[in-house]
Amino acid sequence: MDNTDTKQEKPDLLKRMASVTSHEIRNPLAIISNSLYFIKTKLSAGGAAVDPKIAKHLGIIEGEVKHSNEVIGEILAFTHTKELHPAPASVNSAIKDLTGSYQFPPSITVKVLPDPADPCVNADMETIACALRHILDNSVQVMPEGGTVAIEASHDETRAFLSVTDSGPGLPDGDAEKIFEPFFTTKPRGVGLGLTIARKYLEQQGGTATALNAEPRGTRITLSLPLVR
Repeated sequence: MDNTDTKQEKPDLLKRMASVTSHEIRNPLAIISNSLYFIKTKLSAGGAAVDPKIAKHLGIIEGEVKHSNEVIGEILAFTHTKELHPAPASVNSAIKDLTGSYQFPPSITVKVLPDPADPCVNADMETIACALRHILDNSVQVMPEGGTVAIEASHDETRAFLSVTDSGPGLPDGDAEKIFEPFFTTKPRGVGLGLTIARKYLEQQGGTATALNAEPRGTRITLSLPLVR
């Protein structure tokens, strides 16, 4: 077998490994979730108050299960190509739906700036929403003490833009491309795939994802998609 065949096999092997590993991890996570639900039901049977310390640790378990499932989801999204279902969609509706469903911490002030022209794109909005959620996750996580997130829609002659601007510390070393690299992260937890996946989804649909430092501080990440005429 020559080196070319070996290189071609590596992506397929990575996909298989991710699928098998994810399956084997998700099964016990589902069992943990079911057992946790059973314990909580028994503890609260008859309207009894649950000991605050027990409730705290049950919440920790729930949070860790959720985080583990999110990591698995990111690995699968990174290693597999998602089948897209593009359709005409309003960019204003995209940011409205996102801000209505995303759970921002109380310490985050959200500003929504729709485009008065309400441009239309032909895109798989499920993946666009997923990309925006990854960006919002990143923005929220870099501002643990609170700050501002502005979500804006705009357009030029050929493209529509969806931008998320935070008031966080800005790009590490001012390197805009570094944050899109697989497994790059400045956070203590996480695998560093969220922004990589966001760019992947946009590029699959003829779009782009870029980043720059905002003024006077923070980061601005912009998704672009071709306009529907």
